[in-house]
Amino acid sequence: MPRARKQTANVEVVANEVKVPEVLITRQQYIEDIKVRWQIHQYEVNKLREDVRNFTQTVAPYVKTVLDFADAQYQQLRSRFVTA
Repeated sequence: MPRARKQTANVEVVANEVKVPEVLITRQQYIEDIKVRWQIHQYEVNKLREDVRNFTQTVAPYVKTVLDFADAQYQQLRSRFVTA
């Protein structure tokens, strides 16, 4: 199936006309919005820190068990091959 050429869009060029956007919120409302968003950000970051801390406290005993087992295995193998 051959490609079909698309038609060009009809674009009107308006010279020397700049539209100024209307103000949706005042500067003070904008500043208050930033403050509220920053508080939300801080809350979320603190919750993330708590989650990471809980995760590490939960996983740490398992990691320690695995590392102790691996160390014991290493020491056992080392004692076989290294003569003192």
